[in-house]
Amino acid sequence: MEPIFRTIHKNDPEVEEAHAMCADTIDQFVELVKRSEEPVYMAKLRFRDPDLSEEGNDFLFYLWLSEVVFHKDENMLSGVFFEVPEGFEKWHHVGKRIGFDPEDVFDWMVIDSQESMRGGFTIRVTRSRLETEEEKKNYDRYIGVSNYQSV
Repeated sequence: MEPIFRTIHKNDPEVEEAHAMCADTIDQFVELVKRSEEPVYMAKLRFRDPDLSEEGNDFLFYLWLSEVVFHKDENMLSGVFFEVPEGFEKWHHVGKRIGFDPEDVFDWMVIDSQESMRGGFTIRVTRSRLETEEEKKNYDRYIGVSNYQSV
């Protein structure tokens, strides 16, 4: 299945609210990652595209990293790129692990073995904007979620 990349407007109030919900619950995510009991931990980070950015006008995009783990000695998280948009592979590639601080996370999600998701605030916004039940089912299948838990 091809990666899904969507354009989101810079001042989208629903996305801003989703980012705020992430910030409000990031400590919960870090604690879940530290316990390492669930099968899938993911974090969404913001990246600057140097080719498309101009002085004073950054072109930013967001990517999900998978296999998020906590590094106790460094007191930081790391994750692996699993989808990279065309042109971005000159800086990062699928399978590359990078480190980041919790405050760098714009969204997080945990998917358990029952395909039940916690977090995923921007995922929920994207899903709510799909028009048909068929589109929602296909989206759920794509991200591997059948149940959306409250946080």
